[in-house]
Amino acid sequence: MQLQIRDILKISILSTGIFLFVIDLFIINVSLPSIQETLQLTTSETQWIIILYVIGYASLLICSGNAGHYYGRKKIYLIGMLGFTTSSLICALSNTVYLLLFGRLLQGISSGLMVPQGIALLTFLFKEQEKRSLALGIYGSIAGVASILGQLLGGILPDQTWIDESWRLIFLINIPIGIFAFFMAYLTIPTIQAQPTLHINLISMFQLFGVLICLICPLILGPELHWPIWIIILLGTSILFILYFLKQQKNQYDLGHDTLINFSLFNNKIFNLGLGAALAYYMVQDAYFIINSNYLQVYKHFTPTMTGIAFVYQGVGYVIASVIVSRFIQKNGKKIILIGLTMMVIGLIAHLFIYNQSRVPIQQLHGILFFYGLGCGTVLPSLMTIALKDLNTDLTGIGSGIYLTIQQIAICLGIALVLGIYLHDQKETFLQMKNLTHAYGFSTLISIVLLTGVAIFTILLPNKKTKLDVK
Repeated sequence: MQLQIRDILKISILSTGIFLFVIDLFIINVSLPSIQETLQLTTSETQWIIILYVIGYASLLICSGNAGHYYGRKKIYLIGMLGFTTSSLICALSNTVYLLLFGRLLQGISSGLMVPQGIALLTFLFKEQEKRSLALGIYGSIAGVASILGQLLGGILPDQTWIDESWRLIFLINIPIGIFAFFMAYLTIPTIQAQPTLHINLISMFQLFGVLICLICPLILGPELHWPIWIIILLGTSILFILYFLKQQKNQYDLGHDTLINFSLFNNKIFNLGLGAALAYYMVQDAYFIINSNYLQVYKHFTPTMTGIAFVYQGVGYVIASVIVSRFIQKNGKKIILIGLTMMVIGLIAHLFIYNQSRVPIQQLHGILFFYGLGCGTVLPSLMTIALKDLNTDLTGIGSGIYLTIQQIAICLGIALVLGIYLHDQKETFLQMKNLTHAYGFSTLISIVLLTGVAIFTILLPNKKTKLDVK
C-alpha cells in the first residue's frame, strides 16, 4: 500500500512540530559559546537556556494529550505552532538574558502542546495499519533528520558575517517554517470532534513544573555560589517537595481521581528498570553534545562551522545504527543495548586520547564521532521499546508519556550535574594528560559511570515477559 501525495503532505505538515522541537533542542548546543559571548552570560544562565526549554516541554507532555481531547487536537496543534513561532521571534530579538530565557520557556511549552497532537492526528488520519506504520516511520525519520540538521545549522549560522550577532539566525529560521506550517495545517488537516467530558489536571501540571524548578535551581546555582547554606536548604526542601508531590498523586490515584501518573504501571518490573535505564542514559546524551561542542570551540579553537560539520558525522552514525537495529530489538533488545553501550564507552575513552593532542586531527575526530553515533543509535531506540513492550495496549499511551517525561527530567539533571561539573571544575589537567582539561576528563568519566548504570539496569531486565494486567 502506497501513500498518495496528499497523504505525504499531511504527514509533512504534522511532522513539522517534532521537526521544530528537535532542531531547536540540538541547534542551541553548538551555538551556545556565541550566545554566551554576545550576551555576557554566566555559566548558570547558559544552562538555563537549555533547561527551561526542556522543563516547559516536560511539564505539558502528559496533560497535553487530554487537552487535545478536550479542546480539539487540531486547535491545540495550531496554538502550539503559533506559540513556537512567536517565541522564536522573542528569542531572536532578545537583548537581555531574561527575555531569551522567557522565549526559551515559551518555546518548550509550545512544543509540549504541538508534539503530542501531531502523533495523535497521524494515528487518527491513517487508520489502516500499513499506512499508519509508513506515516509514523516518516515522522520518526524527520525527527532524526532534524537532529542532524540542528547540529549543522547550529554551527554554520553563528559563523555568518553578513549580519551582526548571527546566532540570532538559529531562531529566525523557525519563523517562516512555523508560519507556513500553521496555515497549511489550518487548510489541510481535518478537525477531530473534541471530547469536553475529559478532565484536564492543570493543578498537577503546575505542581510538576514547580517540582522541576525547585530541584534544578539549587543544582545549577550551588556550584557557582560555592554551596551556601541556603542553597543546601533549598535542595533539601525540593526533595521533600518531590516526595510530597508523589504521595499526593498516589493518594489521588487510590481515591480514583485523575492524576498525572498511573501508578499501576509501576507494578511492571520491566517498565521500572526501563525508566531507570532511561534516567541514567539521558543524563549523558544532551550534556555530551554541549560539553564537546564547547570544548572544541573554546579549547581546541574550532570554528562553529567546523564543530557543526563534525557532529553531522555523529548524527549520520546514529541514523544508520537506528535503522539497522530496529529489526532486531524485539527479540534481542538486551544484547543490542549492551553492545551499543560498550561502543559508547569505548568512544568516550577514545575522545580523551584524541582531545589530548595539541591539535585535534579532523579525520580522527570525525571517525570517533561517527563511531559514538553508531553506539547512540544502537541504544536509544531500543530503550523505549524495551521499557514499553510488555505493557498492555490500554497502558501504552500513558506509559510512553511517563517515559518521555522522565527522559526530559533526565536531560535537565544531566545539564545541571554533568555539564555543571564541566563548567565549574577549575583544576588544570586530567590525570597525566597535559593537553586535556580536568573539567572535560572528569565530566567524561561521570558519563562513563552513568552509562555503566544503564548497563546494570539492562542486565537486570528479566528475559521472560511479565505482562501487566489492566483492571
